[in-house]
Amino acid sequence: MYSMKKKILYASIFVVVGTIGLITLLLSWNAYVSHKSAPYILDRETPAITCKTGLMLGTSKYLRSGAPNPFFYNRVNAASELIRGHDVEFIIVSGDNRTTQYNEPKVMRIALEKKGVNKKKIVMDYAGLRTLDSVIRANKVFKQDKYIVISQLFHIERAIFIARHHGIEAYGYPADDVPLNKGYTVHLREVLARAKMFLDLYIFDTQPRFLGKEEVIE
Repeated sequence: MYSMKKKILYASIFVVVGTIGLITLLLSWNAYVSHKSAPYILDRETPAITCKTGLMLGTSKYLRSGAPNPFFYNRVNAASELIRGHDVEFIIVSGDNRTTQYNEPKVMRIALEKKGVNKKKIVMDYAGLRTLDSVIRANKVFKQDKYIVISQLFHIERAIFIARHHGIEAYGYPADDVPLNKGYTVHLREVLARAKMFLDLYIFDTQPRFLGKEEVIE
């Protein structure tokens, strides 16, 4: 009986120490991504970089509850602000379009048009199934070596990290974030997404699921 108690104790200590170590590692990776991307985050009032193209990363227009998704609307506002007020000619709207019922690029385009953005200035990327796909496709498919990523700060930090890893000159134009009490699950998922990103970049050399033929933006 005593031996069994010792085994349980050691096992419990191992689980606790392992959990603390894993959390520490995740938080360290998270902080590292933010640190490395920080020099490339633009000030929304006076962005110091001009680019031909902005890359708006997709998200659903509605939450699972059916309520409007504030992350979506804040990105639309930032993208329309960037193309109307600064030297950006085109916006690539990149998102998921795996089913006929779910078409992120189309919904983003409609929202941008309602904000007064010319349809001819919106480029559709229907194969942005994940951030890595959107970032690499903007370079390999749409031939953009330099662009400005549009999303919330936590998201563009990861996008910039991926882009810079692949030799792409990417910058970030941060949309307004959502109060933590309303978006905490998204921020928690981001910590895990960054951990997966390290595996994608440094272990598996993950590439976009779809590339296809090149498309010239002009």
